[in-house]
Amino acid sequence: MKEKHNLFVSYLPIFFAAFLILLWEFVPLIFNIPTYVFPKLSKVLYSTWIVKANLQVHLTTTFFESFWGFTLGSIIGFLVGLLMAEFKIFARIALPYVIGSNAVPVVAIAPLIILWFGYGILSKSVVSAFLCFFPLCINTYRGLNEYNHIYKDLFYLYGATRFEFLFKFKLLNALPFIFTGLKLNATFSVIGAIVAEFVGANAGLGFGMLQASYSLNVARLWGYIIVACILGMLMYFTVFLVEKRMFKKYFSI
Repeated sequence: MKEKHNLFVSYLPIFFAAFLILLWEFVPLIFNIPTYVFPKLSKVLYSTWIVKANLQVHLTTTFFESFWGFTLGSIIGFLVGLLMAEFKIFARIALPYVIGSNAVPVVAIAPLIILWFGYGILSKSVVSAFLCFFPLCINTYRGLNEYNHIYKDLFYLYGATRFEFLFKFKLLNALPFIFTGLKLNATFSVIGAIVAEFVGANAGLGFGMLQASYSLNVARLWGYIIVACILGMLMYFTVFLVEKRMFKKYFSI
């Protein structure tokens, strides 16, 4: 009985997805909702499929922008978080500005970044990196400070240096926090790239969304939204798989 219950729970997301698909397909028909207000799912899929060549270009562009933004933002965020955790004076100086950076709306900073770096992939990646900086920075900073200080005394008792304690204990102990930041960045990177494409681009999912909205093609607009969601989910799932592999390597008993 328990095995059947566990099997049902594991397949519950699939059942719920199937329910949402049926709901999306038949609710517009049952309530006679106009296509320009809320199109049925089959209409969305067809409208997106007939422009699959453009969709491939847009998806590829947004993927590379998101990937480089994720990479750049995560590296900078991790390094700043590491420096703040290791050097308290640096934390006092940098922390207010790190918090302030998260308060800057990405839609406000995106036009400036595009003005500085042009309309290519670089500017979209920088906007994406800007959005990815804060989550990993704060999670790294907190993770490196969340430990019982008795371990620090124990390491120093056995003659470990400060850097040995950092690399052999603190970083491993902070992995759950670091991967939480990375998983947030996986979706934020896609959001940042698309917002930047809204401001100025000639390719990308955001550009496709703008084209669909300008032509009042609501079905195609929903198609691009679905593709953007799938891209974010795939990037999140990739980080999740890396996390499982890391935890299996370092924390398996």
